[in-house]
Amino acid sequence: MKFFASKIVLICALVALLVAPLMVTAQDNVELVLWHARQDAEGDALLALIDAFEAANPNITVEQVFNPSGTIQDSFRAAVGSGEGPDMIIWANDSAGEWATANLILNIDDMIDDELRAQATESAWGTATFEGAVWGIPFSAKTLTLFYNRALVPDAPETWDDVLEISEELALDGLTGLAFQDGFFHSAGFLYSLGGNLLDEDGNADFAPDTEGRAAFEAYLQFHQDMYNLGQDPDSGVIIDGSSPLPGFQTGEVAMVYDGIWNLAQFESDLGDDLGVALMPALDNDEVPALFAQTDVLYASANVADDEAKQDAFLAFSRFMTSEVGQQINAAEGGLLPVNPNVTVDSENLQVFAEQFALGTPFPNRAELSRFWGPMDDAIDAVGLGGLTPAEAAEEAYDLIQSGIDELRGDA
Repeated sequence: MKFFASKIVLICALVALLVAPLMVTAQDNVELVLWHARQDAEGDALLALIDAFEAANPNITVEQVFNPSGTIQDSFRAAVGSGEGPDMIIWANDSAGEWATANLILNIDDMIDDELRAQATESAWGTATFEGAVWGIPFSAKTLTLFYNRALVPDAPETWDDVLEISEELALDGLTGLAFQDGFFHSAGFLYSLGGNLLDEDGNADFAPDTEGRAAFEAYLQFHQDMYNLGQDPDSGVIIDGSSPLPGFQTGEVAMVYDGIWNLAQFESDLGDDLGVALMPALDNDEVPALFAQTDVLYASANVADDEAKQDAFLAFSRFMTSEVGQQINAAEGGLLPVNPNVTVDSENLQVFAEQFALGTPFPNRAELSRFWGPMDDAIDAVGLGGLTPAEAAEEAYDLIQSGIDELRGDA
């Protein structure tokens, strides 16, 4: 189903929901307090969504309270930790593990039926899953994929070999084919598609010595070293540049870059009809790089643990947010990427991101991930400028990351 102008979508939402069965009985009046940090277009989408929901559910009121993004997490921890604060909160999926461990949010695994489950992709549910249980409702998606300039690359490359071949051809004309994003966040998907992982089920680094995980990690670092070496050869048409957005791509000097959906609007403005968006090209093992899949999540706070009426109202709101009409409101008003697999969008570029998201790796939501950022970037640098072998860099990274995880847990 395609989305149309926002006013039409809103009317459709009202009509569809007015005939839908309510999750809370008519005699119950329930007020839900929602904290969020959404502004501008995303804020407008949330207000439109709440208006449509309340019109169809007159016995449920959603009081939205804006909290600045820089302080909302600390405010939520402090408020709910003392038995106060909101009934619901919207925030990124990477807080799910920390908040679940601190008993700040509700385990909703048993509340999700097959119908609700079908309203989001498995990749989306994975982002809100911690230790085998679901702790929130994913409702908008974010990921990365390949951008290319159609004026320089008429057809999207299907394999990584195609990318390198095109880059070499463009170099003959003095152009750069590929700007390779070598940072850990951008490139982690290559590790997953090479058979590796970051964390095991217990939250330890999943590349201990003499394991399959270590072999995959070394292959990932070898891939980085190969790309670094290409970046030193002007005839390759490859450069290493972590800028996001990349100025050279915006001005037409660079033909291809992989980056996030957060730069889509800017690139569309810069390149117009010359902008191409495609799934990530497959590696030699025929795997598409499983780049990080992130979501914005609606969490039920621990405050509603003993309030069945509020839990039912939370579920009703959740069903609407992830329904086709709710997802269309988010897309039309806020430019947000749907998680509902039955929703397509008018924008071909957004649709590609939706397809890439379904192939992605859920962004880890465990606190242990915080110990990866510095050592992973250092390992990538070490096999480039540092001159270490992948095996040497992998050993150093593992020792630093695992000791950091042990320290985090108090095991050190």
